[in-house]
Amino acid sequence: MSDNNPTGETRPANLILIAQSGAKREIPQPSPLDGMAGAEQAMHEHGHQLREVKLVSEKKAIARWKAGELGWRRVA
Repeated sequence: MSDNNPTGETRPANLILIAQSGAKREIPQPSPLDGMAGAEQAMHEHGHQLREVKLVSEKKAIARWKAGELGWRRVA
């Protein structure tokens, strides 16, 4: 399934970063593909400060990762 609609536009997405403290930061993304790249970058650069990363589009979770003892694992 493509992220493009018939007019060639992409649907926006939100990258949600959840810190170890539970604080949430929502970062708008132009598309789910950009959101996946942003999630990977956030986990790589700020992984020790985060406990969960979510990618949401149109109020639906696209992907979710949780930090564990052995690194990040995708849970949805």
